[in-house]
Amino acid sequence: MNFFLYESTEFTGKSLTEGGLRVGYLWGRGQYEAAAYVRNIANQIRVVGGIDFNNLTGFINEPRTYGLQFKALF
Repeated sequence: MNFFLYESTEFTGKSLTEGGLRVGYLWGRGQYEAAAYVRNIANQIRVVGGIDFNNLTGFINEPRTYGLQFKALF
């Protein structure tokens, strides 16, 4: 992966494969929903961009994230 239009060793990175998973349950004719999710299942930490000034700064993707969700419709 190349971050800028020109070729540079400092501004290239490995390929990024990021996936997610969400499992949920509906009840009450669809009025209620509970779910659990995870992002970045592979937990790959990669450089995804850079700032092209004099300091050669790069930034990375988000680490693995877990969460819960509850939704109620009225």
